Amino acid sequence: MHASDLHAATMTDLIARLHGPAGTGEALKAISESCEAARATGLGSDAETMDALDAATAGLDPILRESALAAVSGDLRRYLHILDMLDNVLDLASLEGINQIYWSMQRQLFLMRMDMASVPDFVAEHLFAFYERFLRQIALRLGLTPAARQAGMPDTGRVVIVTNQFLSAEHQPSRDLLLLAVRLQRDLGRTVLVLNTNMMPDRYYSPFVPPFAAALEERLSGEQTIRCGGERIRMLSSTAPGITAEKLGGFLSAVEAFDPDLAIAFGGSVIVADLLECARPLMCIPTTSGRIVSLADIVLDFGGHAPPAGDGRLARSWRPSRFGLSLRRTGDTATRAEFSLPDSAFVCVVVGNRLDAEADGAFLDLLGRILDAVPQALVLFAGGVETLPGRLAADGHAGQLRSLGHVDRMEALMSVCDLFVNPRRTGGGAGAAQAMAGGVPVLSFDGGDVASVAGPSFLVADDAAFVARAAALAGDPALLAEARQEARTRIAAVEREGADNAQLSAYMAEAAGLFAARR
Repeated sequence: MHASDLHAATMTDLIARLHGPAGTGEALKAISESCEAARATGLGSDAETMDALDAATAGLDPILRESALAAVSGDLRRYLHILDMLDNVLDLASLEGINQIYWSMQRQLFLMRMDMASVPDFVAEHLFAFYERFLRQIALRLGLTPAARQAGMPDTGRVVIVTNQFLSAEHQPSRDLLLLAVRLQRDLGRTVLVLNTNMMPDRYYSPFVPPFAAALEERLSGEQTIRCGGERIRMLSSTAPGITAEKLGGFLSAVEAFDPDLAIAFGGSVIVADLLECARPLMCIPTTSGRIVSLADIVLDFGGHAPPAGDGRLARSWRPSRFGLSLRRTGDTATRAEFSLPDSAFVCVVVGNRLDAEADGAFLDLLGRILDAVPQALVLFAGGVETLPGRLAADGHAGQLRSLGHVDRMEALMSVCDLFVNPRRTGGGAGAAQAMAGGVPVLSFDGGDVASVAGPSFLVADDAAFVARAAALAGDPALLAEARQEARTRIAAVEREGADNAQLSAYMAEAAGLFAARR
């Protein structure tokens, strides 16, 4: 089909979808699929076609329309329009709807689906300022006034860690949070309380596309005690939906009763933690190298050692640091036969929980070039997926592409792999770290969590270098052995950086000092 005909057919389908039902999750997902198809054909870079799409959707729900056109084009100016619309009704709109839109935007940014060059200061200037206004609206509408400790009172030796989402030991950020709690209690002598606030939307409250709803662990409700690393960690959780005075007020009352010296926001945009900014010293520990939004006095780096651009609040609060990843080291190994892999294969692995989105058409095309250059290569995809298996089956290299789905024995899988292959994405750092701990070298572009963990020796500049590096490793056993050893050496250095308790303690003290200075 000619490119212009393909654009026309794709646009016709997208317009029909946008004018159709949009009131259910299934309908929004169908619209999202049409947006993705339009994006894949290059429709978003065709100014004339986008103008026609603008005109054909002028009368639609503005949130649906602007988010859909943003999904097609990656143009952040569409998100600016949405923020302007929300600002006009910020005192009237549903808090849950605003929260859904905010997190759906954050999801698209995290997945690198937006063109940051279209609005370079979008996060630091626009989204951050909107988040501040949203927090003020939450506090005003729900009557929330966090109680501050009286000045001059002695320290209690307590720290509260606040997270938006805690799931289980299978969830990497949840394991990382427990590692932090253990370090604080065992190594620094603090008493820790974890608040699992579940403040990300768990259902759809707006017509924003692509829609985002976070996973929720229903079993974690109320008070729990978690045993980890020889420590007992106390946690309070709420699975109540929405943004309500009862839910948020309950968490703030728990903080007042616990009376911590410091609050730690574990991750970005932790609403309950940021509501405490006026009452307690606040430090943020990001769980990704992506652009972080936080009101904390100190926001630690993930490990990239580069501050945010500009001289705004986010740049002033940044401190160099290395995130401490929790790795599995059980000694579990496997034979290739256990994974039905031939001994002669050069086994590449792609790991992630969002591979439906991250292993896109461009990445599969790139893998195809590697498979052409290395005929004995196989590519494994490890992680829960829905749509990827179908796309792999339809690929011209289907016989060399295998989706394993969720893998419980990740350490064993790494023991039979030769190369960790990383798509262009923000996440994936924990998978790369686990691979390197098993002596599996990484192949990645710059940018994102994997690049931060792997370091410059494992990064390439472009697609051609990506293919050439894979071919070189597959064709030279000595080079591969050298890369394996370098991977082990690198991850050992990263782990030492992430376990620097003296630095962590110093930053905690600095956060307390900054809070005292602004009281």
